[in-house]
Amino acid sequence: MILAVAIINKAGGVYGILSIITGHPLNFWQWLYNILAILVLPPYISGLIHLKNRKNNSRKIPLACLVYVADSVVGLLYTFYFLYFWFSREDNNPTADPLSQRDNNIADAAIPPSSSQNSAILASESASPGRELFLTLSGTIIITVIRFYFTLVVVSFTKGLLKQDLLNMKYDDGNTYDDEEQIISDGEGIASKYKKYLYDVEMKSKDVLRNFFS
Repeated sequence: MILAVAIINKAGGVYGILSIITGHPLNFWQWLYNILAILVLPPYISGLIHLKNRKNNSRKIPLACLVYVADSVVGLLYTFYFLYFWFSREDNNPTADPLSQRDNNIADAAIPPSSSQNSAILASESASPGRELFLTLSGTIIITVIRFYFTLVVVSFTKGLLKQDLLNMKYDDGNTYDDEEQIISDGEGIASKYKKYLYDVEMKSKDVLRNFFS
């Protein structure tokens, strides 16, 4: 479920890249964020597809786990960046606040003290930025906590999977063999080289996590 949610979330990076067609301006960091969202899709999709495949999930899931952890860290940094970007735009935008300080002074002078209805409207408008700030920060904190919990679940699942893989190798006397490795080794061409490179990356991810958990 977590990988499926991550795939749906990161698929939005495609729409971010396509914004060049609509002429929507993006700075370097926004472009980088959308590109990274696309790059993490293959490990997530591969991990979800091979989740219950006992022959190769022990090397597919560790790669997805490492990518997910790195993606969570990058996502947290970008969350702070977009918050800063959003609030800086709000502060520098003269139309962000319904009434600026100067407009408030003019409105106070123009509205009679007996006009309680207009005073209530102004009070409501002046309070809206604070309410918006609260909703933005609280929503960000909740989403960050949920993402942190999801990361712990992915790491815990990968740890259990690698332990189970060690037990399987022990009971099988180390004869567990991945047929895909032989197919990749015998293949030729660019596609086979890419598959071999990906296989090596998956095995290195597996070794890294296995050493980390041991």
